[in-house]
Amino acid sequence: MAKIFLKFNEQVLKEIPLEDPQLTIGRKPDNDLVIDNPAVSGHHARVVKEEGGFFIEDLGSTNGTFLNDAKVQKQKLKNTDRISVGKHALIFQEEVAPPPPPPPPPPKESDSDKTMILDTAAQKELLKALGTVKTAAVAAKQEKIGWLTVSTGDTDKKEYELTGRLNVIGKEDTASVRLIGWLAPKNAGMLSRRGPAYFISMPEGAKKITVNGEAIEGQRELQDGDVIIVAGVHFHFSLKEPGK
Repeated sequence: MAKIFLKFNEQVLKEIPLEDPQLTIGRKPDNDLVIDNPAVSGHHARVVKEEGGFFIEDLGSTNGTFLNDAKVQKQKLKNTDRISVGKHALIFQEEVAPPPPPPPPPPKESDSDKTMILDTAAQKELLKALGTVKTAAVAAKQEKIGWLTVSTGDTDKKEYELTGRLNVIGKEDTASVRLIGWLAPKNAGMLSRRGPAYFISMPEGAKKITVNGEAIEGQRELQDGDVIIVAGVHFHFSLKEPGK
């Protein structure tokens, strides 16, 4: 399902699923998404579903509506597009369903239908093994948190805990991972979290992103230990237990 994330000063304020044919945006209370800010017009813009896609449309606002820093009247949205309304940012995300898991292999035929009689020592070993499997299953249910550690490059911090559902890498004020330098791009990459999995994707107009030396196209799921290069900055991606 497509969603809009409302951000201000690097913080995600609201997540809005795009379930209806349109989402109106403005300062007045009759809008679907109310932004109480004097830089936002009463009825500023809307996101409308047409022809199987989503469009951002300016509704004659005073300060205009911007898509990836370009002023627009009506424009079709692409995954990870950034809409600027006043001082707020709206990130458009269209989730792609992961491929279904492969079917399990057929069960092996048993050599015998007889019940195996275990002696006391064998029973203890079996109970111990079952306890180990149960403990591992409980541990697997605890979702790990993604971290980015900076190896080389200019950023505002050396480590980033990726607790949000959407994390922007770039120089812009709303970025979760801030790049520093005159030539640093405003929006260089996107890190999204869906369940326990993390995905990296390229926003519109971004330059090459590599994972383990391989250039990505569209988006790619990250694995523990991956090395990511975004705008010349080298990151190490890892998964850690909460609180560690």
